[in-house]
Amino acid sequence: MNKMLGISLIVIGGLILGAGIIIVINSSPAKAESLNQAISLVMADGVLTPKEEKIIREIAKEEGKDGDFYVDQIRVELAASEDDSETELIDVNLKAGLDFEKFVVKKFNTEYYKIKNWAGDKYVEGVYAETTLHPDLNLELKLNGSNYPFAVECKWRSKRDSDFIRFAEQYQLERYQKFERDNGYPVFIVLGIGGKPSSPEELYIIPANHFKKAVQRKVRFAQLRKSLDKEFFFDAKKSTLK
Repeated sequence: MNKMLGISLIVIGGLILGAGIIIVINSSPAKAESLNQAISLVMADGVLTPKEEKIIREIAKEEGKDGDFYVDQIRVELAASEDDSETELIDVNLKAGLDFEKFVVKKFNTEYYKIKNWAGDKYVEGVYAETTLHPDLNLELKLNGSNYPFAVECKWRSKRDSDFIRFAEQYQLERYQKFERDNGYPVFIVLGIGGKPSSPEELYIIPANHFKKAVQRKVRFAQLRKSLDKEFFFDAKKSTLK
């Protein structure tokens, strides 16, 4: 990770107190502050460079202390902080996806639509359920005693790339198209852009078979744009979602 939260170190009775680091210093206040500052700089930027390591060892040597001890403790703390940051980043991405899925689900009137399956993205070390590769939502329209299935994949982008929109990865688009062929009912990609996942600025409904490429000029999406304040409507006869 290239960016980490700075960690303040407090000296109390000869102890440096940090997040997980406790270092005993029996030296003059000026010397201790010098070592504190060196450690603080390393923890603030999240990287222990060879030059910083050398400085810490030199300061520790002047203090008559074990430089290896300080360096080892810093490495342990940085490794722990990196693991926490990576986990937090993954959680943020998952939360953004789930928030947008919830936004989409609320656009379907439960009087007429039933969610048959809400796929999850749970996996560990490359092992995942087959449904993880399916569209996020499998739904049915209940109308006049008949059920009409269709699927929806939810995608949210914080912003669009200039005049182009990437609404999926190419391999994902091809997978959704295959899912549509294999199951015999339509798949739609609901794309939110800008704003927040729970309240995007733009909304588009893209039939999976509408484009061959997953990146298109924005002008080609004009007829696919959806009003943010209206519910979704699936036309079973035309196999369209609006």
